[in-house]
Amino acid sequence: MKKHFLLKSFWIFWFSTTVLTGILSGFMISHSIMLGRFFNWYIESDNLELLRQTFTVFRVTGAPGVLYNSPLYLAFLSGVVWTVLAFLLKRDRTIAILAGLSTFWVGNIFFLSFLNKAEEAVLSGSADAATAQYYLSINLPLHVTFAVIYLASVCLLLWVPLRAHWKADGTEA
Repeated sequence: MKKHFLLKSFWIFWFSTTVLTGILSGFMISHSIMLGRFFNWYIESDNLELLRQTFTVFRVTGAPGVLYNSPLYLAFLSGVVWTVLAFLLKRDRTIAILAGLSTFWVGNIFFLSFLNKAEEAVLSGSADAATAQYYLSINLPLHVTFAVIYLASVCLLLWVPLRAHWKADGTEA
């Protein structure tokens, strides 16, 4: 009975982790293609003051961070639970560490690179010229890296039920 409950929970959290990781992948791809380039354009075209006058006001009045960060926190929570279940059931542990915890890995890169501080300063309107240039130099490369991590994670997560299906069919060695 306990193993049955763990297995059902495993698949529920696999599903939520996969969906949320896919959403985060879309966010990062979108940021890499459009939004991040738009922010960079403000800096490159010497329009940082215009960014301060527009996006900074939007951030304060619209609170987009709450909605934007919700899938991030939910993906982290779901991924941690799914990873724990994978270890308890002794299955898909490598994929759980790599893909189930993708939000953890991306978060560490985000904070260790200080992109979080540069991004906050630029998007809140408090960045000096050096911080804006630092943000400009790492914004797109890191967001492209995040998109690749999340996209690869979704692929690994989708591999889990395929492999389980093939094992059940006896078609996998």
